[in-house]
Amino acid sequence: MGILTLMMLLLLGTAYYTKREHTAKCQEMQEWEKLHREKEEDQWAKEEALKARDELQADLDWRKSVYLAAWSKAQLYADWRKEKFQPLSVTLDLESAHPNLAVSDEKSSVTWKNTTKDPGKHCSILGQEGITSGRCYWVVEIRNGDRSEWCLGICRRDVERTYCYQECPERGFWAVGVYLQNYCAYSNSVIPLSCRQAPHRVGVFLDLKERDVSFYNMTDGSHMFSFPLASSSGALFPYFMLRSGDVSLTICSVVGGPAETPVTLNNLPSSLEEPVSLSGVGFNSVSGVYGALPGAECPLLPCSPEAMSP
Repeated sequence: MGILTLMMLLLLGTAYYTKREHTAKCQEMQEWEKLHREKEEDQWAKEEALKARDELQADLDWRKSVYLAAWSKAQLYADWRKEKFQPLSVTLDLESAHPNLAVSDEKSSVTWKNTTKDPGKHCSILGQEGITSGRCYWVVEIRNGDRSEWCLGICRRDVERTYCYQECPERGFWAVGVYLQNYCAYSNSVIPLSCRQAPHRVGVFLDLKERDVSFYNMTDGSHMFSFPLASSSGALFPYFMLRSGDVSLTICSVVGGPAETPVTLNNLPSSLEEPVSLSGVGFNSVSGVYGALPGAECPLLPCSPEAMSP
């Protein structure tokens, strides 16, 4: 009986030990399978992330290749065009200023001398820089622009700027601004512009290689309007005009850009005292393609604002 009892105890102990070892081994196996499964899931997630990155990179490379192939004709966000344009440091020419205008000491800002009296007529000033070649851009900040009448852009030096005059390509002006509380481009007739945000800053991108000038709303980087340029435009000057309202135009400081500097011409006669009749060289109208905003399906546009970031 004692031997049988001892054998039963040994058998029970062996069974208990065997079961405990089996349970521990099963738990270890489950832990290993769990870790292996998590590792496989992590590897799959990593592969998916790399695949998504490669797809995004391929899409970006395709967009960039299309952009590089036809960037000059594409109405892109302003930051995309800065790579191709030389920033121009514009200073105002006091000799070309209308008597009613006040220019800052730095020659970078223009407003009214007498803010209590509204002249209700064209009062303009030119930049000193005469541009004859290359690609350049400058940015103008507008204070109280939505409650005033003003325009900015480029013009020939010999344009008529005395009394009341019409700003249009036929007369040597390529400009955008506000007229009767509406943003517009100035051509034979006023062309209304649809701006998603009020352009408190406007960028002027002048491309004398492709013969066009484009205006961008620097508040959101969107394209506003583009004009083609006549092949015989000659030297072109930054143009600033105030008509009514408590408005000021300030040239912003811009830095960076490719080393392609436009030619600057100085000491040209001002047309403020000596109006010159024009020969009529220009365009009869502005192409609708130039003025249209790009659609969401355009392959050159990012899919979202975040995609604009490099």
